[in-house]
Amino acid sequence: MNFYYFCIMKKFAIYTIIIFAAIMLVRCANIVTPNGGPKDEKPPVVTESSPSNNSTNFKGRTVHITFDEFITLDNPANNILISPPMKKKPIFRTNGKTLIIRFEEPLKPETTYSIYFGKAIKDLHEGNIFKNYAFVFSTGDKIDTLSLKGKVISASTLSPVDGFYVGLYTDDNDTLQLDSLPYYVKPNYITTTNKDGQFSFSGLADKEFLIFALKDNNFNQIFDQPNEEIAFYPDLVRPYYIDNQVVNDTLANDSISDTITQKEIVPNIVKADYPNYELFSFVQEDSVQKIFKKELVENGLLRFVFRYPATNVNIRTLEELPDTFNIIPVHSTRHDTILWYFTPNKDSLWICIDNGLNICDTTHYSLKPRTSLTKRKKKQAEDKLKPLSVKNNIKNNKLKPEQQLILTFDEPIVRIDNTDSIIFIENQDTLYNSLQFEKCDEYGLKYMINNKFTIENKYQIIIPDSVFYGIRGVTNTITRLNFSMAEESQFGNIYITVEVPENVPQLIVELTTDKDKLIDKQIITKTQELAFEYLDPGLYKLKATVDLDANGVWSPGNFNKWLQPEKIVFYKGTLEVRANWDIDLDEPWKIEN
Repeated sequence: MNFYYFCIMKKFAIYTIIIFAAIMLVRCANIVTPNGGPKDEKPPVVTESSPSNNSTNFKGRTVHITFDEFITLDNPANNILISPPMKKKPIFRTNGKTLIIRFEEPLKPETTYSIYFGKAIKDLHEGNIFKNYAFVFSTGDKIDTLSLKGKVISASTLSPVDGFYVGLYTDDNDTLQLDSLPYYVKPNYITTTNKDGQFSFSGLADKEFLIFALKDNNFNQIFDQPNEEIAFYPDLVRPYYIDNQVVNDTLANDSISDTITQKEIVPNIVKADYPNYELFSFVQEDSVQKIFKKELVENGLLRFVFRYPATNVNIRTLEELPDTFNIIPVHSTRHDTILWYFTPNKDSLWICIDNGLNICDTTHYSLKPRTSLTKRKKKQAEDKLKPLSVKNNIKNNKLKPEQQLILTFDEPIVRIDNTDSIIFIENQDTLYNSLQFEKCDEYGLKYMINNKFTIENKYQIIIPDSVFYGIRGVTNTITRLNFSMAEESQFGNIYITVEVPENVPQLIVELTTDKDKLIDKQIITKTQELAFEYLDPGLYKLKATVDLDANGVWSPGNFNKWLQPEKIVFYKGTLEVRANWDIDLDEPWKIEN
């Protein structure tokens, strides 16, 4: 019995030792990060390269760059740029601590190449980025050393744009003119803008260049998409030599002064000695007129949408119409959309759209809206038409001083009946047939009540149903309006003199909220004082557009015609309007073209 017990205990001890040893082996095999040490926040550092950076007479096909730690590449296809660009993209790969670049095409002779790595290089373990590293070499016996700097700004918002390709083109193509190169070939040099819209080139040859910037949607470095945003400088430019020794010497000489800082000195040196080119970006409009949309929106309403204002477009029917079928065409503000309100008593209609140039469209339209309803429900829907919508300009039961009461309808009004049934209550007095309606647009979508209202009184207007009739046969339901006139002391005013530059046909001056909601728009052709009155308290901005083509709206540029976008200028800062307060800006607002 004791012997049997001894054997069992012996086996148990052996198993325990084996399990314990296995656990210890597993613990030893797991590599864990040591505790207590500081986190590595330093980016990789280049220790050597072959060839060396800024070397000349390079004849090879492969570049090796070695760092002080293991590295990885983040999206090299988009983060790494080579200037001049290459038709075949090089192959980028890592081998431990070394980055290997292999070129897939012969390098051009007597050419300085710059490889910009952006944010592509980072260490393997912590992901610390080695930002904005550039590797430069030349296939000739010298390195080009000239530079060029600039900034790309949105022409419509004046905000900097990030992620634009900026290319430099030389006029040395045997088959293409300089202004055609961005459409067909990659630039001679290329870089990108940062979040501040800034770009810079180095390693440039002493030549004249066209600067062309592109928001490249398909990443081929060619302007071949109609919706790609572009910018270009209006003149050819020549790069310049930045003498860093001059900057350093200036900093050294001025460092003894307590009143001058490095932050103040460097921009002044660059601004004084070296140009900084500003480009304004825009989406170029196609010059060819097109029909974007032609459709039956709803019963009694056709819509035609065009690329450009359709002032020269003729829309007509191709059949004789009965006297009971009426059409009222309504144009949008830009005239690029035309609405046809019509009497819905026909099933179909032939329509021709023609501009005498490239548009000649004939279509047979069904005038009955498509529906999946059953016949019974369809009949009920036709019998129950939507009532006529009646809106007004009363805000919080108040009309602003000197403001007329305006009624706005969702279709042209063709008849007004039973005005003697409208009830007008002034304080306690009830009046009938005392309101005067005046059409205040060419289509009959807006009617003004021509009565005079005063601050001392309270008003109520009750419009019974079936007073206003739209072209589609619908009429209004009962409408009740309760309002009074607001006191002038509740509002503020802005007065400013705006100077129109010479040789500018007109300026568009817009007042917006600080959230860019349009409040008022005035067009002036000469220097004059503008009044923006009865404004609600709040923050406002002023914007002026140099309307060179005098079309009443901001126009983008056109690279084919070498036209820059129309200039937009914002008044400095925001204007805070307070109740019962005037902002009278004494200094004229000078707009420069």
